[in-house]
Formats: sequence, structure tokens, C-alpha cells
Amino acid sequence: MKLTAELINNSPTYINPVKDRELDLSNNHIALIENLGATRDLNDSLNLCSNNIRVLGNFPDLPRLKSLYLANNRIAAIDHHLPSQLPSLTSLVLTNNEISELKILEPLRELHLESLSLLNNPVMRKPHARLWCIWRIPSLRVLNLERVAQRERNEAKRLFETSKGKPSQLALEILDTESPAIDNTFVPGEGLNQRSQADGDEVSDIQQNINELKAKIREEMAQIEAMEEFI
Repeated sequence: MKLTAELINNSPTYINPVKDRELDLSNNHIALIENLGATRDLNDSLNLCSNNIRVLGNFPDLPRLKSLYLANNRIAAIDHHLPSQLPSLTSLVLTNNEISELKILEPLRELHLESLSLLNNPVMRKPHARLWCIWRIPSLRVLNLERVAQRERNEAKRLFETSKGKPSQLALEILDTESPAIDNTFVPGEGLNQRSQADGDEVSDIQQNINELKAKIREEMAQIEAMEEFI
């Protein structure tokens, strides 16, 4: 389905469990992010879970948007313009997508992300994937629903920086890894009805638990803030 202004205007908007105004565009077989200027930047959160989106990008300028939920899509590439399009984004859920290389995550460096979920992406099976994300996105406080510990920051720095603060050989090797080119071309009908029943069951599970995911993120962030105040 095409993401049209009509679909946007007819989709539900509500106050979500973390007290943000959220637009729900989930479960619409959307293949390409487009026409989101029709939202008029009135939302704090945007739910695009359980669609067929392949590229994270093509947003208009949405300076209000803080949280973006894209679980259970087909995302394999991230547009390098994302930081300028979503300058206030602090929470990004990419659970169950197709990101395969650490280098693909590079555009996220320029965001001020505090919470990121890459669960069930091939990239998280790469050696040192968690430490790489912690080093490359230093603003992160919660990664894959787990709080980022200071010992992890120290270990990441040891792995990926030299004593002079330059990228280590390992970091340079990761950055030199070839990543897929971004392709915004939409082929009509592509990706529709191609998921197995097992995938369909996973869609239902993820959609059913999305509010629990948001609540978990909020809980982790609140605990971190409480600890910082105590310190």
C-alpha cells in the first residue's frame, strides 16, 4: 500500500503509554516512507511497525518527532539525511529488520539517540556489535532494552580507539566494509504476501507487545535518570 496523505489523515492518533502523541501507521503493507509532510509535525511518536519498508529515510523535516517505531519491517539501509530530517529523535526501534552490516548504522551517529533496539537484525550477530554501537553512538543509554554500562563504554573505547584517540585497526576495518547501496525504488506488489505463517505469528507477537517495549524503554530511562540524580 502507498503511504498517502489520505491514509495518514485516516489513521488513529492517541496518547501512548509513554505520554506522547503518537500516529499509528502500523500493519498497512507500506513499502516506502513518503508524504509524511501531511502529519504537519504534530506527533511526538510515529508507529510504522509491521509494514514492508526497506529503507529508513525520505522523511520531511519533523523537528518534533522524538520516537520512531519500525519493528517488523524489511529495513536494510539507512538514508544519511536522516539526522537532518529528524533532529530531535531520541528513541528508535528497529527490532526484526534486515540490517546486516555495522557500517549501515553510520547515519545514526549524528542523531542524539538515547534508546535503540536492533534486536533480531543480522548485524547483531557480528563480532563486537553491541560495543560498536556503544562506541559509535555515545549518546546511547539503552541498547536492545539493556542499560549501557560504564564498563561497556570503557571496553568499547579500548577496542575501537588507539591510545591517541584515533580509530583502531579493527574500527577501520569495520568502516571499510562494503554496505548495500540505498535503493528507494518501489516495485508495485513487491514484498506483499511473501511472509511465511511463522513470520505472520511473529508480526502478531511484536505488535501485541509494542506497548510493553515502550514501557520498558521508559522504565530503563527513568532508572538511569534516578541514578544520575543520586550521583
